[in-house]
Amino acid sequence: MRSSGTGSHAPFAPDISRRSPESVSFEEAWEAAREGRDVPPRSAIDLRRFAPFARWFAIIEPDPHAVALPFRLTGSGFREFFGHDLTGIDYLTLADPSIRQLAYDCVMACLKSPCGLWQATPATTADGGSILYEYTILPIAKAGGAPDHIVIFVNFEMKPTDDLPGLRQIEHSTVWHWLDIGFGVPPAHVGQAPFG
Repeated sequence: MRSSGTGSHAPFAPDISRRSPESVSFEEAWEAAREGRDVPPRSAIDLRRFAPFARWFAIIEPDPHAVALPFRLTGSGFREFFGHDLTGIDYLTLADPSIRQLAYDCVMACLKSPCGLWQATPATTADGGSILYEYTILPIAKAGGAPDHIVIFVNFEMKPTDDLPGLRQIEHSTVWHWLDIGFGVPPAHVGQAPFG
């Protein structure tokens, strides 16, 4: 795991040193699925390696021709949290409108470099509260060639219970860091584009 920090957007925000063991384990599972390739093919993203993350795991297929990040696969935690399956839903419709282009640009940078991204992001709940959660995103390839999808593991600070709070909107990241997977990280100006 090679990490490169690029900045934060709030004073006293958590930094990469506060990255959870679950996030690191997710990257290690991704690395094992790589098997010497630049990025793992989607076929290598299986329950044998990713079972511990399955509940809060998603695959997104960015649209290269439009600002859209549709979910292609989501874990059961997302269905419980949102009350319906997110497959086919554009992630960006869940985000604050002011960060949608930035989030899209960041994902496209992860595919182009390729690299990963770790971040801490607050979300406003339906009842007006706030949840801090951790994103770990890494690139994969649908057909085993160039990266064209991302895998995401979301780790909630407030562990979801049977009484999930519902989500109103995903806010701007409080801190984020590119994850260098061996090909470097995007230039600093792209670093101004956190995923959420």
